[in-house]
Amino acid sequence: MLRSTLIVLLLSVSLALAGPSLPQGPQAKQPVPTPLPYAPFLGQWSGGLEYRDFRSDERVYLPTWLEVVPSADNRSLEFHYIYDDGPNKIVQETSRVTIDPEHQTFTVLSDGDKTAETYQMEGLPKFYEKLAGVLVLKGSGTENDKKVDVRITIKIGKNYYRYEKQTRLPGGDFQFRDAYTFTRREPPQIAH
Repeated sequence: MLRSTLIVLLLSVSLALAGPSLPQGPQAKQPVPTPLPYAPFLGQWSGGLEYRDFRSDERVYLPTWLEVVPSADNRSLEFHYIYDDGPNKIVQETSRVTIDPEHQTFTVLSDGDKTAETYQMEGLPKFYEKLAGVLVLKGSGTENDKKVDVRITIKIGKNYYRYEKQTRLPGGDFQFRDAYTFTRREPPQIAH
């Protein structure tokens, strides 16, 4: 039953993405439906970034604001971050996230350093069922000019979003690298 439900959902998302050409005139402004795995991320979030400082090995906390919107083509999400990095220092960053249900991948493209990181994703079928839950991303990366294994845990609910990244040198133990913890700035709209 779950498998057939997932197939129907994936087919619906594929059809929504491929869809017929948009009509011209006043109807052309109708939005394309947001693909299912993206919906829980959308909105304005407040919280913070906590990260491990490599020089001191201490944890640093930065108040952070996040706005997540669909991309212009509705095939990915744009994450717009604003960090309060101390007196008179505000830092902004944008990244694009693409979820590929067919290949079970989660790709993050950073506008700042133009890097693309693709992770294998676990937990998408259950995430589809409730449009909330836990996604686990696994892949590799570079940290302090060394290759590392990466594990990211994303927990998302109606009003809560947490993204925690752990890394390890090959053969070592996973260690905390950074984490974002957010709550919605405003409650989500309730359909009546």
